Amino acid sequence: MQIIFSLVLAVTTLLNCQSLECSNTSSPVATDSLKKHGVITASSVYRVYYLAVGLFHALLVTLPRTQQQALCPNLEHVRHDHLALTCRTTTALALICLGSCIRIYAFWQLGSCFTFSVKASSPSYAGLAIQAPAVLYFWAREDGVLALTIVHWWFWAICLPTIGWVRIKEEEELLEKTFGQQWKEYRHTTRMLVPFLF
Repeated sequence: MQIIFSLVLAVTTLLNCQSLECSNTSSPVATDSLKKHGVITASSVYRVYYLAVGLFHALLVTLPRTQQQALCPNLEHVRHDHLALTCRTTTALALICLGSCIRIYAFWQLGSCFTFSVKASSPSYAGLAIQAPAVLYFWAREDGVLALTIVHWWFWAICLPTIGWVRIKEEEELLEKTFGQQWKEYRHTTRMLVPFLF
């Protein structure tokens, strides 16, 4: 069972990292404050961090308890359900996979029109809204795999939604400036982030 759990962790990790990487490197837009302030670089750090954490986690669950303790001296601080396939871990991993697949599908559908630069809003935000809380729950916790070596969950819980909101507002302003009245009419009939709700 631990081998299956390890494979699920590895696949989830790779999907998560792939969903944060845009292959379309179009020129930056002047109004893109996130790119201007280095958030794209932060995104690269985020990808590498979660790749390392996820693959380490996949390795850790395959090892016997004594070897786990040798690799992770603070193992007593790690939640037991992070080291076994439980209902909670299955739910978190399923949400990460679902959100990642939605984002990857959005990248694929939009093709060369998709970019991390501010140009137009895309369905990838819905995937991120599903994926991010599960990633925070599973990998960015004080009692997660790297128990005492990760940034506290509250840092991510504050920063990620703030960055997302800034990005969405800039895209909305750019769309209004580009399409004018047509955009205003569209905005009144279409939700910004979650279909039919928000």
